[in-house]
Amino acid sequence: MSKHVYLVVIAWFIGVSITHGQNADQQYYNAFALQFHYKAASFVVDTPFSASAPQAFLLWSANVYQDSTKSSLSLDQFDASGNFISEHVVPQPGKGLPSLLPKKIFRMKNGQGYYLLGYVIQSTNLVNGIPVYSTPVIVRLNPLLNPVWVQKLHFSSVSTANANALIEYNDLIEAVNGDVIIAGRYSPVPAGQQINVLATRLTNGGTIVWNYQYSTNFTCNANALSLTEATDNNIILTGYVELCTNGFGGPRQALFLRLQPGGVPVTGFAYIGATTESAGTKIVKRTSIAGNDAFFISGFTDVTAATGAVNRQVLILDVRETGAIIGAFHVGDAGTEESNDLVIRDLGNQNYLLYLTGFTTSYYTAVSKEVFFLQLRYLPGTLGLVEFSTFPQTASYTERYGVEIKAAGKDRFAILANANYIISSASNTSTFTNVLIRDLSTTNQQCIKIHQPPVSSLNLSPKQLTVSPVALSFKPYAEKYTLFQKVYPKALCGQFKVNAYDALSSGVIEQRVAAPGVLPNKLAPVTRQETVSVYPNPASNYVFIQYSKPITGKVQARVFGADMRLLKTVEISDNSRKTLSLDGLPAGLYFIQVGNDSNKEIFKIMKN
Repeated sequence: MSKHVYLVVIAWFIGVSITHGQNADQQYYNAFALQFHYKAASFVVDTPFSASAPQAFLLWSANVYQDSTKSSLSLDQFDASGNFISEHVVPQPGKGLPSLLPKKIFRMKNGQGYYLLGYVIQSTNLVNGIPVYSTPVIVRLNPLLNPVWVQKLHFSSVSTANANALIEYNDLIEAVNGDVIIAGRYSPVPAGQQINVLATRLTNGGTIVWNYQYSTNFTCNANALSLTEATDNNIILTGYVELCTNGFGGPRQALFLRLQPGGVPVTGFAYIGATTESAGTKIVKRTSIAGNDAFFISGFTDVTAATGAVNRQVLILDVRETGAIIGAFHVGDAGTEESNDLVIRDLGNQNYLLYLTGFTTSYYTAVSKEVFFLQLRYLPGTLGLVEFSTFPQTASYTERYGVEIKAAGKDRFAILANANYIISSASNTSTFTNVLIRDLSTTNQQCIKIHQPPVSSLNLSPKQLTVSPVALSFKPYAEKYTLFQKVYPKALCGQFKVNAYDALSSGVIEQRVAAPGVLPNKLAPVTRQETVSVYPNPASNYVFIQYSKPITGKVQARVFGADMRLLKTVEISDNSRKTLSLDGLPAGLYFIQVGNDSNKEIFKIMKN
C-alpha cells in the first residue's frame, strides 16, 4: 500500500513540474515607435527578500534611433511572467540630453540597490567648459531604482589634448569590502596609439581609490573584458592582448592579469598555442583557496579545421591564480560559435556544471546567427558536453545572439538576447530584445533544438608578460537623466515564468564576492552541493549517475516508466560515476529515483 501511495505522490509532483516546466521566448520592443531599436546590454534576475515580491527582471537597455549617435538608456522592470512594470532612468533621444550606451548591471551584495555601467556619447554637459566626446558613466540606484549618484569619469584636468581620450570600461564587480572595481581599456588618442588595460577602484560612495593603465611587453593593444575577485582579495582580469606583428596591430590572445587589491600587478600572461586568435570574455571563480584559487575563463578561440580554414569556437580555460593552466578546451561545429557569458554550479568534489550563452552559425541558413544554450560538465582536466541547444526561429529576424545568462530558479536559466527583426521588408530592420527561458527540468522540448558539437582539448601555454602600471588622475563628474518611453512584451513561444526567489538558492554562481560563510543581506547566490546528478538529458542508450553524498547505507537507482511501473533497479556502492543502461527500453519519458531510505531524488529523463 505504501509503495502505491509513494508512487501517487511522485506522479503528483511530476505533474506539477510538467505543468510549469517550459522553455520560452519573449520579445521586447519599443511600443512608442518601431523605428526605435530596443537593444539590451545587461540584465538582472532579481533575488527579492520574499517569494511574493513582484519583480523578477531588470533589463538595462538602449532605445535608439537607427542613427546610433542618438542612442539612449532605458532601465526597465518586469514581473516574473515577463510583463512590463515600470522604467526609471532614461534620457530621451534628440532632446539635448547625453546619449548613454549601456554595458552592465548587477545587484549590490554589500547593500541594497544596483550598479550600472555605461558611457555617454557627445554629452551636452561640458567638463571644465570643454566638450568631451566619450565618457564612462557609473550609476548607483537604490532598491526603488532611483539614482543615488550618477557620475562620469574623466581626467581631473580636462583639456583639448585629452578630451577625446579613449576611456572605456567593459565590466564591473563589487568587492568584499563594498568597493566597486571596473576594468576596460585606455589610450590617450583612440587612433594610432597603443591601447592598454585600464582598471579603477571606487568606494560605494563613488570616490576613486586608485586608477591605473597597464602596459605590457610583446603586445600592441590590450583590453580587459571581465574581472572577478579572488579569495585573497586579489583582482583577476581576462580579455585579450594583441601580439605585435606590424605597428600597433597583431593577433589577439587570451589574457590573464592578476592585481593586488591596491592595483599593483602581480603577474600577467598571454595564452599561446594551437590557435590563431583567442580572447576571454568572462571569468568566474570556482574555489575558495586563498592564494591558490582556480577560475573558469570562457570566450572564443580560432582553431584550424582539417581543410586549413580558420574556425571560431567557444573557449573554456581552467586556470590557477598563478596563471597556470589546469585544462584548456574548445567547443564548436563547422560554423562559428562565440561565448558571451558563463555561470557555474559547484557540485562538490571538484565537479562543476558550466552554463553558457552566445551565438552559433553552424546550424542555420535563413538566420545568420542564432542564440545558444550550452551546458558542460567539468572535472579537472576533462570537459564533457551535456547539452547544446538553440531556440528555433519564432518570428522574422535575420540574426540573434545571446548576451548574458542568469539563474532564474532551480534548473531554470534566463538568457538575454538581441535580434535584428524585419519590420516590413528585408531592408527595414530594427533591433529588439529577447528573454529566453531554458528549463532543464522539463521533458517537453518545446522551443528547443538539440545539437551535438564536439568538445576537444586545446594545447595552450602561458606566455609571461611584464606589466607596468601608470597612474591616471581621473575625477568623477555628475550627470543627470530624465524619463522616457514604455516597452512592450510579446510572448513568442512557451510559457514565460521565472522563480526569482528560488534563483537565490539555485547553487549557480554569478558573482561570488562574500567572505566564506557570509551572505550579506541574504542577496548573494549560495553554493549548494547537489546530492545526485543524472545526465545527459535527453539520453540515448545510457545515463550517468553521480552520487556525491558519502555512502553509508544502501543507495539504489530505480527506473520507472511513464506509467510508473518499476523497470530496473541498480545498486550504487561507491561515489564513482555509475553508468545506467537504457538498452532495450523504447524511446519516451522515464523517471529515475536515486537515494537511500531517508533521502530520495527523482529525475525526469527523455530517451531518444
